Amino acid sequence: MKGKYSRKRCFVLGNGPSLTAEDLELLKDEITFASNKIYRIFEKTSWRPTFLGLMDESVAEQKGVLDGLNGFECEKKFALQESYYIFRKLKGDICFLHGWYQRKYLDNPGFSDDLTKGVYCIATVTYMLIQIARYMGFDEIYLMGIDNKYAYSKLKDGTIVRNEGVTSYFGEEKAPLPDPGTAVSTWELDVAYEYADGYSRKHGFRIYNATRGGFLEKFERVNLEDIIRK
Repeated sequence: MKGKYSRKRCFVLGNGPSLTAEDLELLKDEITFASNKIYRIFEKTSWRPTFLGLMDESVAEQKGVLDGLNGFECEKKFALQESYYIFRKLKGDICFLHGWYQRKYLDNPGFSDDLTKGVYCIATVTYMLIQIARYMGFDEIYLMGIDNKYAYSKLKDGTIVRNEGVTSYFGEEKAPLPDPGTAVSTWELDVAYEYADGYSRKHGFRIYNATRGGFLEKFERVNLEDIIRK
């Protein structure tokens, strides 16, 4: 699949509360990457992702997740070979990638240009999807639904902070407040996103943030409707 989509654009989707079925309908003719529990929005839209990425086996082990992930078809699903025991239960065309996920990459990040060797797993599955998209040749990568803020955040010193009025994922606006143990280290996300932006500018492709609102400021922001019209 290396270079198969050279000089094309794609959309990499997060599962933040800004993601809506209405916006996904705008992407029905686009090539899209999604992850984790994206299937929860399917009842509201006929859109389906082109590719699916899975990195965190703790998500896959949650009740009903594998059933949800196996309930739709897409061109290919990407998962880590280190979690093969869990992800082997996926249905469809599965590509298993070796994952580099040591903590040392927070201090010295990397970006894979050869998926046959492995992919860097820094903080978020979104970073993995960006590397996959680039390997496949996309030179315009648009991020959506990546709000970059969660109900609970974990600071670099381990302190957990409650972000009042913030929900972590779409469809959870009326859900009970999650356990503080689910706190996300957003500083780690910033490490990954900042490195991805710098890498893209040096290597002939660009990553843009088409998320509506949110707190992701590591990439140049663009308006979704303008991109669709283009």
